[in-house]
Amino acid sequence: MQTIKSIEVIDHPGSTSRLRGVTMLILFFSAAAVVTITISMYSFTANLLKQRLNQRVLAIISTASLLFSPEEIKELRELGPEASLKTPTYRSVVEKLQQLKRANDRMTFAYIWAPSEKPNIMTFIADADVIALRPSLNYDIDEVTEDGFPGSEYDITGIRVFEDGSVNKGPTVNQEIYKDRWGLLYSGFAPIKDEYNNTIAYLGVDIDVTDYNHLVKATYLPFGIITIILMLILIGLTIAFLRLWGGRIELLRELDRQKDELLGIVSHQLASPITALRWDLESLFDDYLTKIGNDGRKTLEEMKQSTVNLADLVSMILDVSRIQLGKVKIDKKPLELTAFFEEMIHVIEPGAKEKKIIFTSKLPAAFPTANLDRRYTRMTIENLLTNAVKYTPEGGKVNFVVSIRDGHVLCEVRDTGCGIPKKDQEKIFGKLFRASNIQNSVDGNGFGLYVAKGAVESQGGKIWFESEEGKGTTFFVDLPLKDDINHSADEGHGGWVTQLKAAIHL
Repeated sequence: MQTIKSIEVIDHPGSTSRLRGVTMLILFFSAAAVVTITISMYSFTANLLKQRLNQRVLAIISTASLLFSPEEIKELRELGPEASLKTPTYRSVVEKLQQLKRANDRMTFAYIWAPSEKPNIMTFIADADVIALRPSLNYDIDEVTEDGFPGSEYDITGIRVFEDGSVNKGPTVNQEIYKDRWGLLYSGFAPIKDEYNNTIAYLGVDIDVTDYNHLVKATYLPFGIITIILMLILIGLTIAFLRLWGGRIELLRELDRQKDELLGIVSHQLASPITALRWDLESLFDDYLTKIGNDGRKTLEEMKQSTVNLADLVSMILDVSRIQLGKVKIDKKPLELTAFFEEMIHVIEPGAKEKKIIFTSKLPAAFPTANLDRRYTRMTIENLLTNAVKYTPEGGKVNFVVSIRDGHVLCEVRDTGCGIPKKDQEKIFGKLFRASNIQNSVDGNGFGLYVAKGAVESQGGKIWFESEEGKGTTFFVDLPLKDDINHSADEGHGGWVTQLKAAIHL
């Protein structure tokens, strides 16, 4: 047997907005991921360039430190600044520093410091730029420049490798690039130690890294372009997805509308002949009951019951069609609730007794005047009670409680049946939806709760439930006793249908 499945369309007014919100959230996180990856790639590239710069400076300073012997440095320190200027040793040290500069075209300074008695103060022993050496050693002190003059002081505060002492362990670089009047500089230092492994001086070099800085900045451009391109692709895909989704939603809504109109037309066409057949069978049953045998009577009873069931199904399909199309017409009239509820209890009790279910009910001693649609209210409560009996196993319990609170009638239908799985609870009021734990074990069409919700909310009421799989379910129906809302033929559909209309026109 083939099963006709309904095309379910999002029927909440905020569904499309939520979809857009989720899509924008995904776009935001995707964009954040793109930016994060791009920044990470840029940082990796910049760090790689920095590592290569460190390796270059370390190679230079490590090799250069081998050019200077501890004996030379000791001699210059012992002679003092002025006396050391006239010595061949000083000339030799300066020439080595100058050769070091010439061998490295980006080296701005090369010098040798020695610790002083003052904390954080170093004194110059020699500097590659301190004098212009001549072939003769006969030169005057006046020809010595002020910068790097032997004995001049230099404050090393803020130079990390001196503050943490790492410079005493071996050649190292100061990881910070600094800017002064000679440009962007990057420094490397190497200790010069005596035979007792004591540091007696430091060789220092300053490398001009302007080109390196330009290279690092140049990497901004390709990574920036990559980020922009990826962002544009993400935005384009998001827009395309929203348009495609919107088009499919509109198509599904139109198909759903056409399906419901067709369903309504077919149901109307079926209603008349089924009603006529039902009347004919009832007339036949009444007129010829005494003239037919037991077999004929049983056959007529089965035909009559089948016709009643078919008429009820067609009526429910018509209600579904009206609710879906927003054409529910509420006919509120004064309703005597005591007789109304007792009548339904009498209808439910035989079925409960047949399944050996303990059915209990509790009604108020007296009811105030109620103004309700009798047909829709009965359909709702009877459906909930019938479901409670249907889904409760033998020996279980069904409890029906009615109370009056603040001008509302509150009905509670509690059972100890199979319950509703948590994953299905949000969809339980959907059209043609049935819980996964009873789809193949209990007969049903999935229309009942959908119609019940529409019937209750069309009267300005509320319906909800509490359930735990395997332990049972309690349904609650809250209806206003008086007509607080203007239910006209065209507008009296309650909040549920208003929301449905809003969703259809999104």
